[in-house]
Amino acid sequence: MGKLQRMKALATGLLVLAALVYAGAKALEPAHPWLFYVAAAAEAAMIGAIADWFAVVAMFHHPLNLRFIPHTAVIPRNKARIARGIAEFIQQNFLSAEAVLARIAALRPARTLCGWLVKPSNADALAGYAVRVLGFALTLVDEERVRAFLQRAASERLRQADIASAAAQVLDVLTENKRHHALLDEALAGLDELLERDSTRAFIAAELAQNAPFLKMMSDLFHLKLDEKAARRIVDVAVRKIGEVRRDADHELRKRFDGFVAGFIERLKRDAALRDKVARLRDEALDNPALGSYIAGLWRQLREWLAADLHSAQSAVRDRLRAAIASFGTGLEKEPAVQQWIDEQILAAVPGLVEEHRAKIGRFVEDQINAWQETRLVAELERHIGPDLQYIRINGTVVGAAAGLIIAALTELAR
Repeated sequence: MGKLQRMKALATGLLVLAALVYAGAKALEPAHPWLFYVAAAAEAAMIGAIADWFAVVAMFHHPLNLRFIPHTAVIPRNKARIARGIAEFIQQNFLSAEAVLARIAALRPARTLCGWLVKPSNADALAGYAVRVLGFALTLVDEERVRAFLQRAASERLRQADIASAAAQVLDVLTENKRHHALLDEALAGLDELLERDSTRAFIAAELAQNAPFLKMMSDLFHLKLDEKAARRIVDVAVRKIGEVRRDADHELRKRFDGFVAGFIERLKRDAALRDKVARLRDEALDNPALGSYIAGLWRQLREWLAADLHSAQSAVRDRLRAAIASFGTGLEKEPAVQQWIDEQILAAVPGLVEEHRAKIGRFVEDQINAWQETRLVAELERHIGPDLQYIRINGTVVGAAAGLIIAALTELAR
């Protein structure tokens, strides 16, 4: 027997007890006049119990199924109004921007997040979820129809892409404030280091000696070994020139390099012939079966390795993800300023999100309640608050008995 049934049985039992006491007191009252007070108390108790039973039942049902009695089955009859009231109450009191902000501010999301992430079990759980998602994605991509669709979609998007404009935009970013000079310096440093090696100089000199037509002609004409000496001198000049460019930020060759890059970017933006050439190169690459087979082979190898690793008990991907998650949590824990910034961003974004969605949540609650059948709504409400409402019946019985006894006593005294 559930709690509701037990409470109903208790309240009804008190009503039956009051009726039995009343009947007994009335029967014995001629022999024992003092039972008049007991009968009066029992009578009032029955009245209070019946009145409160009617009130409680009328909230959910028609008492004794008498539908003509007004203001009964209050909840089923007013389901729409109740649904609207609950939705508005939730919106105003639980989903107001002030209430949500206060709750989030007390929670301190960034600190809570990093505290949660540094726990090994949580990092392992997140890594496990990520591995499962990756495994599902691989299974999905292995489906022939999905793979064919993705290949067609990617190819179509690439054919429509303006590669020349995209390259120009990237180069604009890379060359802003002479950022590209950092790349040039690295390239020159690497080239300088390479040319400083005797083996590299000897190799270049030999290649020049064998393939430079003028040096070879002079060597053959005068029967001299001018080719190798001249070649080495050419290498030495190149090395010195590279060193000059590295050390001089305003070197003429740097300016020429800047001019060439700027001109090339402008041509990518404006020169129709160059843009057409880039587009043709893009289409030729997409139509090249060898390139397609090569990319497909790389993807197949990567997919097979990932699939094997994700199903392994010692998954390298999972270990890396776990370590990265834990490292992120540890790093965030050491940066109070970053935590504060994250909290500030969340608190700044929340009011707009709450105002945008709280009406939708309220309507969802209202629609859900309205969608319930009346019997289900009554059953749910009665199951949750019915046991407490039975105390009204119990209290009505007890208070009625006390009131009846007091009234009977005062009546006698007034006589």
